[in-house]
Amino acid sequence: MSAGAVLKNSLRVEEGHFRHDLSHSDSIKLFREHVELIEVETTSYCNRTCSFCPNSFIDRLSEKFTMPETTWRSIIQGLIEVDYRGTFVWSRYSEPLSEKRIVSRVREVREAAPHSRICINSNGDYLNSEYLNELENAGLNRLWIDIYFPDDEVYDLESAMNYHEKFLKRINRKAVLISTSPELAHSIASDRMQIVSHVRNIVAMKAMDLSDRGGLVKSARRTARQAPCYAPYKHLVIDWDGSVVICCQLRSDSPAHRAGVVGRIGSDLGLVEAYLKLAGWRRALRNYGPKKGPCATCNVSEYQSTTLTRWVSLTATDTKSPVRNILKRGLRPILRKTLRY
Repeated sequence: MSAGAVLKNSLRVEEGHFRHDLSHSDSIKLFREHVELIEVETTSYCNRTCSFCPNSFIDRLSEKFTMPETTWRSIIQGLIEVDYRGTFVWSRYSEPLSEKRIVSRVREVREAAPHSRICINSNGDYLNSEYLNELENAGLNRLWIDIYFPDDEVYDLESAMNYHEKFLKRINRKAVLISTSPELAHSIASDRMQIVSHVRNIVAMKAMDLSDRGGLVKSARRTARQAPCYAPYKHLVIDWDGSVVICCQLRSDSPAHRAGVVGRIGSDLGLVEAYLKLAGWRRALRNYGPKKGPCATCNVSEYQSTTLTRWVSLTATDTKSPVRNILKRGLRPILRKTLRY
């Protein structure tokens, strides 16, 4: 499994991924061919301070900031410019549905990128039947809801079901059970979009290998990262103030992650230019070996380190290797960009 994933991701690496000096037309082409996921937050506010999230010690509760209009307009213009067809998701470290403007923002993204997949990750606290209908009408494709279960209560199926039933009553929907382990999950009825709910707490999160969020979450599994990381090749992550970070595990408001902030989208930096700014990090994360800064202990997508995976990584990312060129031609059908989330 690891060797296959390393091979596929490595073969999609291009020399342009490591250059800051591409022409604008070449930059658009690189973005269009490789970016699968744009992840944003358009408000700073989160109403929760979950123990497994850095919001438990970084304040996102006392003030509510919204994304500057110049940043938002630049994002929308960038979607149009690249004819974006990947996934656009509201997630990060805020609660997207706390900003009621989210409905009109979804409509704007749908208009700018009609072929994209638009998603929201939410804790569901602000959701009711009327709000859910508005999101469906706006053109949202998927709503992922994490119903957080108190850490000081025993996580068992009966208690999780009770929490979920209360949520279903609030939104006036029915649901079909998907799974009960390691956490309770349902598909919620909708004829216009996909709605998935999970009931979770720290116990369930640890069972699924809780992320250490770039070293910030001390209760997560610790590791010394050796595996390559392909997130900066495929993802573009933008915080509420326009800050662009190297991946979704990092946050621009943490002093420990300052090195992972590559720029700020606004009047002089758009989506395409922001993607080019990741060139240095892409090179640093390209192959096996110790990682630095916030990546040093990351346990997300930690591919196995074997003789085979190391050889695959070195060979398949060497853009001048004849072996790579043969592999790329033979595996062309599986190297296409995929829709995430």
